Amino acid sequence: MREEITKALQKATGEKNIQIEFPDNEAHGDFSTNIALVLAKKKAKNPREYAEEIVSKLNKVPNLAEIVEKIEVAGSGFINFWLSKESLSDNLKEILSKKENYGKSDSLKGKSYLVEHTSPNTIKTLHVGHVRNNTLGMGVHNLLEALEADVKLDVINNDRGIHVMKAVWAYMKYGEGKSPESEGVKPDHFVDKFYVMGAKMADDEEKIKDEMQELLRKWESGDKEVRDVWKKLRDWTLAGFKETYKRLGSYHDHQWFESDFYEHGKEMVEQGLKKGIFKKLPDGAVLSNLSKYDLSDTIVLRADGTSMYHTQDLYLTKLKREKFPSDLYMWDIGPEQELYLKQLFAMCEQLGIGKKENYFHMAYGFVYLKGGGKMSSRAGNVVSADTLLDEMVGKAKKIIEKSETGRNFTGDEKEKVAEAVGVGAIKYGFSKVGRLTDIYFDINESLSLEGNSGPYLQYTVARTNSVLAKTQKLKNSKTQRHLAIQQFNHEEELVLRALPRFADVIVDAAKSYSPNLLANYLFDLAQKYNNFYNTHRIIDSDNLILRLRLTSATGQVLKNGLKLLGIQAPERM
Repeated sequence: MREEITKALQKATGEKNIQIEFPDNEAHGDFSTNIALVLAKKKAKNPREYAEEIVSKLNKVPNLAEIVEKIEVAGSGFINFWLSKESLSDNLKEILSKKENYGKSDSLKGKSYLVEHTSPNTIKTLHVGHVRNNTLGMGVHNLLEALEADVKLDVINNDRGIHVMKAVWAYMKYGEGKSPESEGVKPDHFVDKFYVMGAKMADDEEKIKDEMQELLRKWESGDKEVRDVWKKLRDWTLAGFKETYKRLGSYHDHQWFESDFYEHGKEMVEQGLKKGIFKKLPDGAVLSNLSKYDLSDTIVLRADGTSMYHTQDLYLTKLKREKFPSDLYMWDIGPEQELYLKQLFAMCEQLGIGKKENYFHMAYGFVYLKGGGKMSSRAGNVVSADTLLDEMVGKAKKIIEKSETGRNFTGDEKEKVAEAVGVGAIKYGFSKVGRLTDIYFDINESLSLEGNSGPYLQYTVARTNSVLAKTQKLKNSKTQRHLAIQQFNHEEELVLRALPRFADVIVDAAKSYSPNLLANYLFDLAQKYNNFYNTHRIIDSDNLILRLRLTSATGQVLKNGLKLLGIQAPERM
């Protein structure tokens, strides 16, 4: 509906770029625009008078009256729109007709994206920060796909370097042929223990550091013994990652391994030197030249000829473009990499590997557990993704066991619901916050059945299912075009006016790579429905058909939205 209003405004003003927003105050209508304020200055007109002029033209736009029942000028020149009750009832029928497809559109059809997310080290477990990264990457992927964009997901596994040799050295010294199976430990956790051991010992003894450097030299020269141990550890870690990804409902279309291409990065440096893009320093090191981008320079090749991260990432970006031609390449990486990625994108442009506008750093804030500090895997005090998942699911299970509904669950059903609620609580807890905002994650708050939490939304869906399960009259009722629009009460109308926003929120969230916009819309909708539910009877009401349809539509929109956030909605809770 926002699209029709936008078109009408474009016709009335002659302006293509129209911004329409959802008012914070419901008393200001369903949609609002400040276009009169924006254009009045250019036209040297009084903003409020110009807004009245625009409204006069809008009232003459054919068919707009079928969608909008009232248009008013407010304040210094804002224009507010109220949707007609007929369009609200039509939207309700559309939800019930389209079901799981409601909210989807072709807004980004023909656009292609490559989203890199999670990208771990292959000698460590995935930690809590990776879960936020993963949740963001998959959420943005789902939102873009809902608008018919072609979206591919990739990951770079950092499987070489001195940090990897710390685990290899420790296993060769103290592994004694042990395996995850023999020790009864999840594969990536098994390897992580050797990494922590190696890292601590390297800090204590310079001689051990030298031995690790020697292992790296052997690995680079293809030494069979070192390579065999390295591959064994890597395979174990990847097997562990696969289990965690499955729990998170996450996947990748392609996996890159740093070990496959790290040597080729030097080819990019040679090209840069020939083109005069890079310059060689007196000691033999190669430096970038990014002055025209207003960026500090960085070494791309050490004096001893060894690669830097930029060296190999230049080549990796070239590989990405060759394998996945896309309109936009996205890096789902923390904010500490901002300068690094700006330098990378600029150097790619210099080398003819696309334009820097083709690349986007989808940064996100840090994660802290409430009461704890920032985590460090090197120090061994990191909170792993699996630890958080297990704790959340365990607590969810205890809550379910105490509930009246939960006591009637079978053992298998209880396990499935606890997994959905525990994992959903984490994902929603990360999704509801602005992408760049640091999170102080509170386990108890995230599992609350009240307030802005995943379980609250899941419980609301279960509530709508329970209401519908108590009656079959919804299925047997005849289609009513206007759904007795004169009988809408205040609480019903608040829900009805919230439902049409869903499709627009998906567009806004997808185009701004901000799943929090969707998460907080769902919370607002759930609040409005629960307020309606607690205020009015449904089953025995005189307005049964409308209220059942309202219940069904709310449940459908919540399920559709949660699915986009990667969260399951159990039938019962």
